[in-house]
Amino acid sequence: INTVGDLLAKAAKRQAELIKKPTFEEMEEDYKLIKECETQSDSEIAKIYEELNISFITPFDREDIHSLCETVDDTLDFINSTSKRILLFRPKQIPDVSVRMTEIISECCEAINVSLHELKTVNKNPDVALKQCELLHDLEQEADEIYENFVKKLFEEETDNKEIIKNKEIVQHMERTTDMAKHVGKIIKTIIVKYA
Repeated sequence: INTVGDLLAKAAKRQAELIKKPTFEEMEEDYKLIKECETQSDSEIAKIYEELNISFITPFDREDIHSLCETVDDTLDFINSTSKRILLFRPKQIPDVSVRMTEIISECCEAINVSLHELKTVNKNPDVALKQCELLHDLEQEADEIYENFVKKLFEEETDNKEIIKNKEIVQHMERTTDMAKHVGKIIKTIIVKYA
């Protein structure tokens, strides 16, 4: 699962770079790398599931490992689909809040990655992973607030309906990514409570 965590953090960092690119053509290059991370992650998760099926003894509860893989995978899927939407919709102007939102997503994914690497010693020292889970909670709340203020402002100021739809969907997808990341944190917390 550590490889999956690394790929998640890498994709999130790349998305934070993508959003700052001046042209859609330059964004395409970043998107290819995000898509690559997502594809690699899928095959790593498939390997984990195979091992779960044949292993008699697992480090944690099978269901917890399954849920963890699923939510980490969903988080990466959201990063991928948000980036794809930006390139498909091509809004006239990328919303300003997108920069901070992608930074939050990147911080979330880094926190998940740190937690996943900590899991192998979590019974000895759960503090590092727990701290990351708290951070995920705080980051998700910040993203919620940004999204709510953004939507309010968008409806007040934007007159082009198409642009409203495009921009709302892009930023909403970013907000959902942070929801999913927070969900990963909850599963990690559950594992810590059981095994620490």
